[in-house]
Amino acid sequence: MKKQFLLAAAVSSLTILPLAAQADSGFLVGAAVTRDQSNADDFLDDAVGGTSVRISSPDAEMGGDVYVGLAANEMFTFRFGYRKFGDAEADIEGGIGKFEVEADGFYVAADAMFPVTPSFLVGGTLGIQNADITFRLRGPGGSDSMDDDARDFFYGVRAAWLLSEQAGVTASYSRYAFEADDVSEDLEYDSLAVGLEYRF
Repeated sequence: MKKQFLLAAAVSSLTILPLAAQADSGFLVGAAVTRDQSNADDFLDDAVGGTSVRISSPDAEMGGDVYVGLAANEMFTFRFGYRKFGDAEADIEGGIGKFEVEADGFYVAADAMFPVTPSFLVGGTLGIQNADITFRLRGPGGSDSMDDDARDFFYGVRAAWLLSEQAGVTASYSRYAFEADDVSEDLEYDSLAVGLEYRF
């Protein structure tokens, strides 16, 4: 139901684009650094359910985002980008090992931004993220890894401070959730990002 609602919202935003003024249309490029907090501990707890293994909560780690896109006008933009999530590491308590998760992939997103002042805009983001995910267990006896891929919607809120007609600083919060094979718990990320964007 949530996915159907998000898809409907995306389609609705596309239908009003022809009604918007075409001023300030053009291309854009951008990049951001991210702080990604995952639920790797809950994910592994579910994967090894029924055992006495205890997993520590992972720290938030730094990731990155680069993209190109099209600005339909001042308010609506479409982006195609590459996202590298911060590597998540969780200690298996008792000193018996470590659980690691690496994820990255390409995405498409649509942003709707509304001016609060002439130089400050706020709005939302809806997109689809592909993710190549590697799960790795390390211990005294060696290591083992498993690769998976996933695709799902993500959503978030976004703000922009315009430094000039072309350049601006961006800040955002996004929520991601990916389904993995044979595990009922989704792999989730809460991501804060700060970046720069340039239109031309």
